[in-house]
Amino acid sequence: MKRTLTLTTALLLFTTMAFAAKTELAPVTVDFKAILPGPPAAGSDQAVHEVDELLNIQGSRTDADIKRANSEVKMTPFIYSYVLGPKFNPDDLPKTAKFLKEITVASAGVTTEAKNFYARKRPYLADARIHPCVPLENTPSYPSGHSTRATVWAIILSKLYPGQQQALMARSREIGLDREIGGVHYPSDVEAGRILGAAIAKQLLADPDVQIDLADAKAEIDAK
Repeated sequence: MKRTLTLTTALLLFTTMAFAAKTELAPVTVDFKAILPGPPAAGSDQAVHEVDELLNIQGSRTDADIKRANSEVKMTPFIYSYVLGPKFNPDDLPKTAKFLKEITVASAGVTTEAKNFYARKRPYLADARIHPCVPLENTPSYPSGHSTRATVWAIILSKLYPGQQQALMARSREIGLDREIGGVHYPSDVEAGRILGAAIAKQLLADPDVQIDLADAKAEIDAK
């Protein structure tokens, strides 16, 4: 005689399997066209002003600026240990590290889509007078991925370290500015990254799965 699952047992099995299958967050979707103004048109007054601004920055950047900008080229959320201290590291905070990696992966596609849509040339490709002091990038310029990620991380980390919000946001702005110092982004790229990053963080924080992971990370941090 065939055995049949009761409705309750079937639902329990489905729920258990679904929970076990959840290994990553759903990709973030943001209508970037609705929130970003788009890059200034080539040859416009704003575009010319931005080049002048980058040339002024280039002429005044210091060795310390160059060193800092290069230290941020390959960055993870733990770049914020500068603000949060040595205890903020992936070895001591494995749950937090996994959570931050998941939100980074979940939000990456939005930035890539926006870059490909606007297809803005990097400053050094548009004007030969601009000489980057960091490694060159082969992706479009607008919006800045570094500025976007730095903003997302700073907002999320502000929920985990609420007393450090101002310092975290200041560090995220510095990371964005360092892309201008590096000569690989226009100011409008960096500002667009901040706008997009804030929108991504808002959507992430509205996700119940993110709230669960956020609570687990907070508990891990508070236990240290």
